[in-house]
Amino acid sequence: MEKLIDIQSGPVAPLLDLLLEDKSTKKNIIWATDTYEELGQGFTDKEPISRSLLLQHTDIIKPRIQKTQEAQQARTRKKAEVFTPAWLCNMMNNYCDEEWFGRKDVFNAENDDHTWTVAEEPIEFPKRKTWKHYVDSRRLEITCGEAPYLVSRYDVSTGHLIVPPKHRIGQLDRKLRIVNENATDYDEWVKWVIRAFEASYGYEYQGDNLLIARINLLLTFIGYYQERWDKEPDEKLLQTVANKIVWNVWQMDGLKDTIPLGKPYAEYHQMTLADFIPEMAGVADDEPEAIPCKIYDWRRDNSILFNKLKGDVIMVKKLFDFVIGNPPYQDTTDSDSTRMPPVYNDFMNATYDIADKVELIHPARFLFNAGYTPKKWNEKMLNDKHFKILEYEPDCTKIFANTDIKGGLVVSYRDSHSNFGAIGTFTKYPELNLILNKVKDTAKHYLNEIISSPLNFKVSDLMVTEHPNLVPRLRSSAFSTLSEVFSNDIPNDGKEYIKMIGLENGKRSAKYIRRDYVVDSDGILDKYTLLEAKANSSGNFGETLSPAIIAEPETGYLQTFIGIGHYDNEREAENTKKYISTKFARAMLGVLKITQDCPGPKWKYVPLQDFTSNSDIDWSKSVHEIDLQLYRKYGLDEKEINFIESHVKEMA
Repeated sequence: MEKLIDIQSGPVAPLLDLLLEDKSTKKNIIWATDTYEELGQGFTDKEPISRSLLLQHTDIIKPRIQKTQEAQQARTRKKAEVFTPAWLCNMMNNYCDEEWFGRKDVFNAENDDHTWTVAEEPIEFPKRKTWKHYVDSRRLEITCGEAPYLVSRYDVSTGHLIVPPKHRIGQLDRKLRIVNENATDYDEWVKWVIRAFEASYGYEYQGDNLLIARINLLLTFIGYYQERWDKEPDEKLLQTVANKIVWNVWQMDGLKDTIPLGKPYAEYHQMTLADFIPEMAGVADDEPEAIPCKIYDWRRDNSILFNKLKGDVIMVKKLFDFVIGNPPYQDTTDSDSTRMPPVYNDFMNATYDIADKVELIHPARFLFNAGYTPKKWNEKMLNDKHFKILEYEPDCTKIFANTDIKGGLVVSYRDSHSNFGAIGTFTKYPELNLILNKVKDTAKHYLNEIISSPLNFKVSDLMVTEHPNLVPRLRSSAFSTLSEVFSNDIPNDGKEYIKMIGLENGKRSAKYIRRDYVVDSDGILDKYTLLEAKANSSGNFGETLSPAIIAEPETGYLQTFIGIGHYDNEREAENTKKYISTKFARAMLGVLKITQDCPGPKWKYVPLQDFTSNSDIDWSKSVHEIDLQLYRKYGLDEKEINFIESHVKEMA
């Protein structure tokens, strides 16, 4: 693969001091990654990137795609680094331009195979908008990495160069194409190319990525200059452009609006004992707060503290016309944590403060009120009339290979000046939305109302007293953790026993436990209960469920299962089992179930039926015939019926 970034190359090396500048600290940008710390002093995360040390290790600054697989995985794990493929950047940039121009396929048309067909004719502009307005449109790429949304010299996910420049899809690339098509002479071309750079912003946390992003923008300028004028730009012009880049593409912790990691070390920082002993770290009383980041407003010709852009009542309009990007999804700062909290919601909130139009790619779980984002925040977004979903992909590997993001990914768009109508309940399919609305119009009760919590059964005080060494929980693993109190058969000891259903070695199993060792919170042990696995399949729409079990009276269950209904006779439990096997019921379950997790709340939109002999459904019929009855009951038309029949699999 061709070397994509070369800090020793002719255009880069003379400008390296400038490209390493941090305008906020008036020092150099810092590493903000431990990737290179094995190289010794000068390479720890808080130390400035030194030009002299960098030139001693010229091969370490390279794009993610040219790093080792091990290094890529480590940075994904530690810094949530996942780079967006060019086709997705193009799709998202296209939507920004669709909003700006008022029409689709302005610069290119997307193909089904993730390629694009370039619009060869000069770009035409709508009424009351000119090419100069487009060049001046200020756009920010957040957490920009190597800046794939801004410039596309190469596809960051493959390393393939994108040539000629007209085939590139970055937002700055598009501005430079516009200047090429409209500037009539050299002076006008230079003036508006510089304005294009002044209107293109990005911030990044990690110093090596930031340097690569800056170099990518510089080489992009040189490439377009050479193509238009068939010569190299002079040193003074390169200095001017590089200075614009350094101001506009800056280092920042996007959740704090400050330089990452607090106070940076001075260059050639002398390591002390405190640097190596955690207990002594940060003991200095004079350690200042993290430094707020500065950016430049070129139209007003003054620098601004970035955090002052949020809620700024002085500015007539927000500084950025569009914000775009792929923010980190989880907080990876605690490497010992098994449950890393989400942060993409915080980035979304932060971007809405600085731009009216925001387009981001991020996890989809909040749309189904799943995951660990705050429930209040989920509700706020689902009821935000300015917010909509452009694309939903349940299988994240189709976007980021070898990355597992439960619940899939979405591209979202928010425009504070547009009313899209609140999402309310999100589904991927328009047909499913129509079906859901018909169900809501008819149903008064839903299946979640008769589903017992897996916490229904608890150990009694007696068991705790007699077995104080055991963990007093009837968890999914209770057959192993409480093996002393479970037996494969009913012991002949004169005690009363109940059956418990759970998992043993990954397989469904039944064991016996003394009845006085178990507390039946809801008084259901005397009933028939339908048991369904709480962790069920993968979350793909229309998938089959694990076979349900009818638990007879005197039968409980571990947290492996949920209990659906409690009946006086087995027939009603059988009817319930038939119902959840129907395509209709599983289609409604698929409204909220997007992962393997299948607790009671996920059944919120599966309408409750009368499972007795008095029901309006004839439960003696086959599952398919019951489906036909349900379609009629809820008024589904032929298109909606065909949708369910074609998208939902038959149960065995």
